[in-house]
Amino acid sequence: MSTTFNAIISVRKSLLSLLLVFLVTGLLSSSAFAQSGEPMEQSQQIKPLRTDVGILGLTANFKWLNDFTYMGNKVLESGDNTELEIEFRDVRTMSPRAAIGFQVLTSFYAGGSDFGVGSWGLGPVLRAYPLAYKLDKWQPYVQADALFGNNMALGELADTRNGGDGFRVRLGLRGGLAYRFTNEFGLFLEAGPDWESSRFFKADARAWQINIGFDVYRFN
Repeated sequence: MSTTFNAIISVRKSLLSLLLVFLVTGLLSSSAFAQSGEPMEQSQQIKPLRTDVGILGLTANFKWLNDFTYMGNKVLESGDNTELEIEFRDVRTMSPRAAIGFQVLTSFYAGGSDFGVGSWGLGPVLRAYPLAYKLDKWQPYVQADALFGNNMALGELADTRNGGDGFRVRLGLRGGLAYRFTNEFGLFLEAGPDWESSRFFKADARAWQINIGFDVYRFN
């Protein structure tokens, strides 16, 4: 009975996460579309997205107190480590509305006299630009991605259950908005859920992330 109840709760959480991603994307799209009435001479300075455009993205997040250890006497001990997580993406447009690429994640931790590499991961990225033919400077997008790596330990739940050590799989969805200041440089804001586990489709950790970063565009 409890297993069925937990499964229902898990499905509801997943559906809620999907709904929030589409809601965030819709709100960002509405905001961007409202900006599309700029003077023609200003909008012509920004090239529209087209096939074979390379987009390099970089974001970084700080994490505090993410090191939790489950003790045999059911007592949680938390460390005081600070972790800097860096994520790099390289995607290329297959058409103005679709892009595919990869991402690399690594983190560095510092706590007391300790310092080192905390985790690493590598995986594919799929991205869609629904308003690519209507907007140039503002670009709302929806993204699905995956990471396969070591010691990624998403959130406190993963740490309390199994430490987040060893091989981990992280699946994510993002709703985002990119803004291009020039043809080559822009910023992006995105939000969405992540699911992580030591194997496919058996998440033992869930978390929401909000990322701010910058993009470098390469028009061939």
